[in-house]
Amino acid sequence: MQLHYQKHHQTYITNYNKALERLHEAIQKGDSSTVVKLQSAIKFNGGGHINHSIFWKNLAPILEGGGEPPKGSLGLAIDTNFGSLESLIQKINAEGAALQGSGWVWLGVDKELKKLVIQTTANQDPLVTKGPNLVPLLGIDVWEHAYYLQYKNVRPDYLKNVWKVINWKYASETFKRRNGGRNKHGRGHVKFIRCSNCGKCCPKDKSIKRFLVRNIVEQAAVRDVQEACVYDTYTLPKLYVKMQYCVSCAIHSHVVRVRSRTNRRNRDPPQRFIRRRDDTPKPGQSGQAPRPGVTNPARA
Repeated sequence: MQLHYQKHHQTYITNYNKALERLHEAIQKGDSSTVVKLQSAIKFNGGGHINHSIFWKNLAPILEGGGEPPKGSLGLAIDTNFGSLESLIQKINAEGAALQGSGWVWLGVDKELKKLVIQTTANQDPLVTKGPNLVPLLGIDVWEHAYYLQYKNVRPDYLKNVWKVINWKYASETFKRRNGGRNKHGRGHVKFIRCSNCGKCCPKDKSIKRFLVRNIVEQAAVRDVQEACVYDTYTLPKLYVKMQYCVSCAIHSHVVRVRSRTNRRNRDPPQRFIRRRDDTPKPGQSGQAPRPGVTNPARA
């Protein structure tokens, strides 16, 4: 791996920088033929740098967590899409062993379909060449220079043992960050907002949103504006303020109604009738329970 990193990867970087310098000179001179010829070199060496940069992050020594199975959202996604981690490893090994010539075998996530996919690319083509929605999570180099010194030409043995040093932590972090903005709960990269009542932070997608009218204008001013308007039926526009409450404040402030499971089936709108203070029956009157210790004269 040290030879792989210091020699092969460095060669891709050196050739890529040289190709960019020649491209810049050709563009300044207006040499279109040279610009076209340099595209393949830029793609090959640039792709080699990108792929190897991901490859090194996918590896870790055993003492530093290499080979530990993935956990959290990535582990759940692997079980959902492939059945188990062992099944995923078998499919990747089969794809890598069947790849003709040199190339890469990838575990990626499709941001549109929200699922894990296994893809192979030839030479040094990045995974994005297979589709703009694919994000690489794990890449294994199946060029001979990656395994020839230790495994000779037996690529299946290399693919079998490379899983002992695979760093699933990097793949898990990338999966959370690039899975179409979705985390393990399927709610995405949730932004946090402050509750309008208590000021505590709460997830934005779980906050209770209400719009309140905030027209801080006296009635006299409203009347003056209406009389001065050329329209007969002018109505002062309402100014709405978006209020966001955490669940606790929404319940205790009666922003939302807490109902039993039986009452939740009732879809009728809530009653807005509020009894006036003058209409409230006093103790002892009809409609009010009698005071303790006082018998009802009608029953006596």
